[in-house]
Parts: sequence; structure tokens; C-alpha cells
Amino acid sequence: MKGFLLLLVFLIIGNACFPQAVCYSDQSDFFWKISEPLYGSKRLSDCSPGANYNCHGFVMGYFENNCTAPSWTSGIISAPYNCPNVQGIKAASSYQNSEKYTRVCSESDADIAFYQLNSGDHSAVKQVVGSSVTKYLSKYGSDGPLVAHNLNQSFYHLGGQVVGPPEFWTYVGGINGNSTITGTGPVSFSVLNKSGVTYSWSITNGYSNIGISSGSTQNSVTLTPTHSGTATLRLSISSGCGSVKTQEITLNIQTNICLEGIFNQGINTGLNLNTTNQVGIGNITSTVTCPNATTFTWQRTSGSVTAYSTSGPYVTFNMTSGGTISFLVTAKSGAVTLATKNVAFYNLGSFAIYPNPSFGSIHIDLNKDLEFDVRIQSLSSSFSLEVEGYKGGSEINTSTLKAGEYAVSVLYQGDLVHQQRIIVSK
Repeated sequence: MKGFLLLLVFLIIGNACFPQAVCYSDQSDFFWKISEPLYGSKRLSDCSPGANYNCHGFVMGYFENNCTAPSWTSGIISAPYNCPNVQGIKAASSYQNSEKYTRVCSESDADIAFYQLNSGDHSAVKQVVGSSVTKYLSKYGSDGPLVAHNLNQSFYHLGGQVVGPPEFWTYVGGINGNSTITGTGPVSFSVLNKSGVTYSWSITNGYSNIGISSGSTQNSVTLTPTHSGTATLRLSISSGCGSVKTQEITLNIQTNICLEGIFNQGINTGLNLNTTNQVGIGNITSTVTCPNATTFTWQRTSGSVTAYSTSGPYVTFNMTSGGTISFLVTAKSGAVTLATKNVAFYNLGSFAIYPNPSFGSIHIDLNKDLEFDVRIQSLSSSFSLEVEGYKGGSEINTSTLKAGEYAVSVLYQGDLVHQQRIIVSK
């Protein structure tokens, strides 16, 4: 009978964080090994059948639900300690798999200690009390008290149930900041600043609508909106211990800029409308917006494309190979002009280089209204020929080049847009 009772006690207390329907029958400090002189531990609350949370639920409630921190110097808290009831009975994986927590490498960086037991596991909250003394707050099962103890002197340590050294974790919280952004002023987002943690912010989607202006490796990042639309802000946190944790939020941006716009081409929709826009061949539809505007006009100013149609803030036309078209867009409120904007669309052309092989000269089938830089580099020597301000269809004299293979590079506004091999013959 005695052996059966001992087995029953082990089954009740061995599974440290598993729920019990009522308080365990023995609630004495002696049973729970609570003693400041002997173990450096103190009872923070009594047991209550209404205390429907365990050690992991206490950890999550403490950090996520603005719980009042139990104090080493104050009296015993009336049971139940209600705040963690929001979290209830949790498994350790509930916070360890959450993006709001990350494992850290040392106790000095920690908020939480996690212990593996012979049967089950246990978690405790780190708290610095008086004179920089560190204690750990933990709930003993769901049927026991809330206790403050030293790192390695919990009830489970003193009962010989802890296996190996503890893991340390910290709480960085969720991304804090308003995801609805109005205007073009800088906006900030942040998580808690924790030692031992590395932060990395990035815009993974919609980066043409907003950019990081500072703090990409800090706990707080500053963004600058540039265009209305949506974007995804991502935060990755790591410590060198455990896995990288990632959080994301969707930003909804309304800059309220007059004559801001987008254009669509085939399956490519919602492309930002810039002063100059490189587009493919085919139908282009563009639209602009302007707060308080009542009318919009599109006046064609130049270009090889002459056919287009407009309807209020919309314009549509068919872009040809090597074609261009430019507009002056005006937004008005009644007779008052709110804003004007010059907008150009262009297609660079087919990039065909002919003749190939070359006998004294070449031509490049490019847009005739734009200027390009052309670089012709020998593949067998350091010899090169450069032409600035080249316009499509013009002749490039290659008579000074030796016979052989060459790489022809075409650049527009400093960016490489095409490269092709040619053969120069004599």
C-alpha cells in the first residue's frame, strides 16, 4: 500500500505542467520545498481550483497579457493569480514555436528558463529583485502555488526530476506600429530591444511603395512611404542558438499624393507610374489619382505612338516595338489646377544588331527617340569601342576594328539592357 501511495504521488507531481482538477492535497511549504533560509525560495500565491493555468501558461500570460509582476518583497497574492488564466494550460511549444520568443545563448540575456524533466518539462520567468538578485517565478503544475526560486532550486530540482542544464529564452513581442499608413512622412515599427538578439528588417513585397530609411539591423526600424499600395514588412530575429524566428505584417499605404498612379500591361498589374516608364509591346492602361480632383486631362506631347484614348483619370494605348509616347497630365478641382505631371512610356525595341557578321558598320534596331550608350569589346584583346548618345537605326562605324568576335553591350541611363556577340569581318 505504501508503494502504491508513493507511485501515486510521483504521477501527480512528476508531470510538472499537466493540469489537475483540484488543488493537490498537501499545500504546505514543507511539501513544496519553499523556504528562504533553506532553498532561497518564497511562496507568491496560494493554490486555488480556479487557477486554470500551468507553468507555460504563466510564462505566456506574464509577457503577453500585461500581468502585474509578483514581487519578492510583497505579501502573498490572493489565489488564483488571474492574469495567466487568459493563456490557461499550455505546452512549452506554445511559446517556443511562437515568433515572439527566441532562444538565447546565456542566462544574462534570458527572460525565461526552460527545464527538461524525467517526465514532462517546466518553464520559469526570470526576475531581478532588490540588489540585482535574480529569481525565477514559476507555477508548480496547475494544482500548486506560484513560487519564486533560484535558477536550479525549484521543487523539481530539489526532487531530482530535472534532466540536464536549462535552456534560456527571451521575449521580443510582436511588431508594434500602425500598419495603416497615411502620407509620406517616416513611420516606425519596433519590437522589444533584447541583448543577445540580432534583428534584420526587410520589405519583401511592395518595396516600390515603401523603403527602409534607417534601423534595418535594430529593434526599431524607420520606413519612408513613396507610393500608395500594399507592402510586406518582415522581421527576422536570431541569437546564434536555436532557429531564426520571423514575423511579418502587411502595410496599407495611402500617400495622398496628387497625380500618383499605376499602369497595367497584360498579367502585370499595379505597376507604379513614374515620370518615365519602360514597357513591353501591347496594350497599356494607366490611371492616376488626386485627392479633391474633379477632372483629369491627358495631353499627348510627343512620341511615335499617336493612337490613344482617355476617360477621366484613365488612358490606354498600344505600345509598338521601339515606340514612345509622352503625356502632360492635369488634375483640376473645378477651374483650379491642383497639379500637373509629365509622364512618358517607351519600349526599347528589338535589339537586333545587323549585319552580323559586320563589314565596316553595324546598326541596332532600337528606339529612335531615346539615347543609348554602346560598348563594343573584343573577346580576344583589351580593345574596345564606345559610342555615347546612340539612337536606334543609326550607323556605327566598325572599320577600325580588327577581324574577330566582339561583345556589344547596350546601356540605357547607365543600366545594361542588352548584350550580344557579333563577328567583324574584313
